[in-house]
Amino acid sequence: MPNMKANFRTIGIKSLEDCLADAAACMEAIEHGEKVTKKSTYYFSSFEAFRKAMTPQRFALLKVIREKQPDSIQALASMTGRDIKNISEDLKTLTNMDLIGMEQHGRGKSAVTY
Repeated sequence: MPNMKANFRTIGIKSLEDCLADAAACMEAIEHGEKVTKKSTYYFSSFEAFRKAMTPQRFALLKVIREKQPDSIQALASMTGRDIKNISEDLKTLTNMDLIGMEQHGRGKSAVTY
C-alpha cells in the first residue's frame, strides 16, 4: 500500500489580474534565461473561493494524513469514519491543488505529503 503525505503550502488571496501579472513576469524571466524557482504558495481569487475549495472535511483529511499517515485510502476512510467515495473526491481536489500527492502501491493508492 502507498504512503499518504500532505504538502506544506502557504495559502493566500490574490486577484486574477495579480496572478496573471506574476505569470507574465515569470515567463519574461524564463525568456531572458533567468532561473525561476517554484513557490509553495497557492492563491485563491477570493475568500469565498478559498472556503469553497478548502472545506472543513478537507482540512480534517490533511490533518489525519499528516498525523497518522494512513497506508491506503480505505484506511483513511476508516480513520475518519467517512465514505470512501467522498474521501476519494476530496483527495482528488487536494491533489489538483497540489496539497497532496498520490502514490500507487500494487493495486492500492494512498495520499502522500511532500
